[in-house]
Amino acid sequence: MSKTAQLAKSIFGNWTAFVVSAGVAFFLSPFIVHHLGNIAYGVWTLVVSMISFMGLLDLGLRGAVTRFVARNHAQGNHLESSRAVSAAFWLRIWICLLILLTTVVLSVLSTRIFRIPIELGEMARWAIIFTGSSLAVTLASGVFGGVLVALNRFALVSCVTVAQTIVRAAGVIYLLRSGHGILALAVWEFVVAVLAGAALTILCFRIYSQLRISMRKPDVVILKQFVDYSFYVFIIHGATQLIYYTDNLVVGAFISAGAVTFYAIGGSLLDYLRQVISSVTTIFMPLASGFEARGEQDQLRRLLIQGTRASLLIALPVGVALFFRGPIFIQLWMGNQYAETSGRVLRILLLAQVFSIANFTSGNIAFGLAKHRPWALAVLAEAVTNLCLSIFLATKLGVEGVAWGTVVPNLLIQLIFWPRFICKIVGVPVGLYLWQSWARPALAVIPFALACYLSDRHWIAPHLVQFFLQIVVLLPLLCVGIVVFFWKEVGWRLREGSMSLQRRFQRGTS
Repeated sequence: MSKTAQLAKSIFGNWTAFVVSAGVAFFLSPFIVHHLGNIAYGVWTLVVSMISFMGLLDLGLRGAVTRFVARNHAQGNHLESSRAVSAAFWLRIWICLLILLTTVVLSVLSTRIFRIPIELGEMARWAIIFTGSSLAVTLASGVFGGVLVALNRFALVSCVTVAQTIVRAAGVIYLLRSGHGILALAVWEFVVAVLAGAALTILCFRIYSQLRISMRKPDVVILKQFVDYSFYVFIIHGATQLIYYTDNLVVGAFISAGAVTFYAIGGSLLDYLRQVISSVTTIFMPLASGFEARGEQDQLRRLLIQGTRASLLIALPVGVALFFRGPIFIQLWMGNQYAETSGRVLRILLLAQVFSIANFTSGNIAFGLAKHRPWALAVLAEAVTNLCLSIFLATKLGVEGVAWGTVVPNLLIQLIFWPRFICKIVGVPVGLYLWQSWARPALAVIPFALACYLSDRHWIAPHLVQFFLQIVVLLPLLCVGIVVFFWKEVGWRLREGSMSLQRRFQRGTS
């Protein structure tokens, strides 16, 4: 299989997993909210946010596994791959034990830290324990998922993700219809995590048959390699957790559990948007490692420019549609009571999110090249500023203040730090990068953005089906913008496609 075909297959697999996950979450979210109610759903969100925050104990090990296995496998060095995976799994076992201990402590302290109603306190404590156990299982099996990613077997990982999503959703629907609450949801999450982890582990050893796992303590050399790479990955992941997952905790601690629901609804739409782009850009990390190992610097430059451009051409239309039509969408999706507050939170967060998404490609390239130390320091500063500012503004402006506390430092990092940093390590002029990767996609989306603005004012959708039909009607304007600002690239793709069809026809008639 050619590199282009393998790349397309990987992207298709990731997108399939995302579409299924996002589609299920889209229909499942209002179902869960309405069956649990605002307060219970807010408590459930707090539980998930607390445990998600512990995901920083990943320590960057999965990224390190992907980096080392991708490089060693490309060189045929299976012994070094086995040593790296064994060391990561050994470390993960100890991390999982720490997570279980921390989970027990959190379950005891949760009702004292957050404003959780007394009648939900016991269920919340047990839900924390089972959700933490799910995270431990996910991290342990994530080592083997990292191996599959390093081998560009994204399709297999996507299949496991799709199956996990469907099984999880079916269980949630059954449990809530049967009258169960957040504790039953947590238990089911644990069962599904065990099944998915087992699937990833089995697939890993079937695909990479040369892989051998040793449970002995790793030697100092391999541990030092992990520390050198993973320490700053750990800082990045930890800071990212602070940025994206403490907002709900701040709302729960300084406002109320019920207010978490309103904030989480607006924020969840951006989670979906990040997943869309992540499903594309995740494959750039092993690609960058491979290009570096083979000394293909020109390929790295192309990956940066074209990858960033593709990310924005996907993210910008979604972003402008959510900005101009987000409140009415939330009203039709979740209900009238959420439209105003959740819609404002969504619009505020979007101000920085598009720029953050523009740098997803850059982040994966930096990981692949092991050039992420400056990024770690920058994102750590952002996370600390975010947390302090969100707490301060929560007492002044409520849930909107928490959103502004996230946006301001994020904008500074995305606009000031990232362009110069990534252009320096890849060797691309900043002006060329910004024009080719940022400005041209932004200009191409203007006609579609204007249409979304006008339709929100003059073409009100009475239900979701018509809302989506309106978006479909407006999409040709996006295509016009892309053709106008990328006419050379579009023409080249059309000619390439035409020549490919001609060759296939000639082979078929010969």
